[in-house]
Formats: sequence, C-alpha cells, structure tokens
Amino acid sequence: MLEFWYSERCTRQIKLMVIIATCILIYAASTVAQLGSVFVGVSLAIGIAVHLLHHSRLKISKSNPYANGFNALSRVIPIIALITLFGYLPEQHAQWTKFALGLQCFGFTAIGLFIVSVYENRAKRFKE
Repeated sequence: MLEFWYSERCTRQIKLMVIIATCILIYAASTVAQLGSVFVGVSLAIGIAVHLLHHSRLKISKSNPYANGFNALSRVIPIIALITLFGYLPEQHAQWTKFALGLQCFGFTAIGLFIVSVYENRAKRFKE
C-alpha cells in the first residue's frame, strides 16, 4: 500500500479523497468514544515514523548486506508499535468502544503519514 501511495499513479486527487475518507472515519468513530490526546500524539508519531522508515529503506543500496534485514524491520516495527498501542487503550464496557478507539488510532497513524508525505512532495511556491 505504501508503494502505491508514493508512486506516480497515486495522484493528488486520490490522495485528497483518501485523506477526507480517513477524517470522516475518525469523526464517525469519535462519536462512539473519544481518543485521548496522548494516544493521538503517539499515533501521529507512528505515522511519521512509517514515512521516515520508508525513505530510509529507499536510501539503502540493494548491495548492502543489511538491506534485507532493514527492509523487514521497517515494515514490522510500525505494526508492532500499533499493536502495542492498541494494548494500552483504556478498557470500556462495550466492545464497540474499544473498536472505535482502535480505529481512531489507526486513522491518526494514517493522517501522520499523509501529512508528512504530502508536505514533502508539495509544489514549491518560490524559486530559491
């Protein structure tokens, strides 16, 4: 999925639609239960880390002996971080509230990735 997000096939319109859909999903989930600000911050940080790990992975040459290991770690670390974050979500009485909080964590992680990746590839306004 990241490969498509960073490819030329993913146009600005597609990115905008995905970002809007993610925001709508977060809003709908927040009507059930609201996520705490610490969880929002950690989720955004995980999304930013996904972007940084992706670009670090692209900078490592294929002939490097550690390239395969770093490739695997850069894909697994964000998943482990999200699962750990889901484990620390507060327990609620209804099962739907935990699901809504987890959905918000995943959505804010995606928003963190979207903000950094879109900002990096923005059109320059002024010539330097």
